[in-house]
Amino acid sequence: MPEGRYFFPNAARFVPAHASAASGRRLRVEDDIGTLLAEVPARAVRVSARLARLTRRFDLPDGGIFECDDNDAADALLRALGKRRRGGFTDRLERAWPVVALSLFVTLTTGAFFVVQVIPAVAEWLAKETLPAVAHTMSEQTLRALDFGALKPTRLKPADRARATKLFATVAAHARGGSGAYRLVFRAGGELGPNAFALPDGTIVMTDDLWPLIRNDQEIEGVFAHEMSHVDHAHGLQRVYEASLFPAALAIFTGDVSQISQMGAILPGIIAQSAYSRRFEQQADDDAAATLRRMGGKPSHMADLLERLDKRMCAGKTCPPSWIGDHPNTIERAARLRAEDRGALIDLCSGDWRARLALNCLGLTR
Repeated sequence: MPEGRYFFPNAARFVPAHASAASGRRLRVEDDIGTLLAEVPARAVRVSARLARLTRRFDLPDGGIFECDDNDAADALLRALGKRRRGGFTDRLERAWPVVALSLFVTLTTGAFFVVQVIPAVAEWLAKETLPAVAHTMSEQTLRALDFGALKPTRLKPADRARATKLFATVAAHARGGSGAYRLVFRAGGELGPNAFALPDGTIVMTDDLWPLIRNDQEIEGVFAHEMSHVDHAHGLQRVYEASLFPAALAIFTGDVSQISQMGAILPGIIAQSAYSRRFEQQADDDAAATLRRMGGKPSHMADLLERLDKRMCAGKTCPPSWIGDHPNTIERAARLRAEDRGALIDLCSGDWRARLALNCLGLTR
């Protein structure tokens, strides 16, 4: 005879009560002094499934409710009434810790695979399918937003702008997209410092602070080729979609729909910061090196500029790997680019190639 609470029909008022099985498979509910509160056929009663320690609920046809905290007593009452217990299989699963552990492992593994493999693949497909008009609109809005904040009108001398534009056109002619696929704009970098970044529609922004650090034409040509590669592979759009899809995936796996509202606020910042992944940066470096070689230049000049920027940003010291987000370590990038001078890629030594390339592996670095 389970003890519990009886809620009167369509009311929040309740009294302590107990339930029992009467003859004829009828559910009988009485209060503590034996007053009959309800008596109904068992077949007309709806009973909630057993789930961990949640309160069991008996819904009566007239709107009354009997609640019981003792699941075992509630199950005994159901047997006496000849009613089938609901949720038994689920309850057994929840009490089986190996099953719980396996379910957790499968959930985490599936989630990790979704984030690491599925989201980047979907983002790449979306980036490739994005209409040029959409990419142009995103780029214009981003540049407009930056012009009201981090960027200022350029102060670079007309002669320097003309020289940079000429070098830019030369590189564009050797890049995948061709001369008409890119355009160069100049801005005073302000808080962005010496920098260059690409927008999805082929607009490449170079800040004034970068120009004084250039010591030969091949250095800035390498920068232009690197940013053009980001445009060719739609890296900016891929990062936008990845950052948008991840909150969506998080909402799916956790049920937190508030993540969706964050999508619309992150797009311009991601494009402007060019916070590309290591894979994207390596791809852009490789493409830039190939472009420079087609032009008769040396990718090692890009390495010189990277190291110079590294010292400029970190007060003459080597910056830690995280100084520009998730970019590869500057030492690794410089060593890889210098290896490109002789057509080598990365597996030049056995063991830890990053450390060995940084230490004059096979005499390719200088």
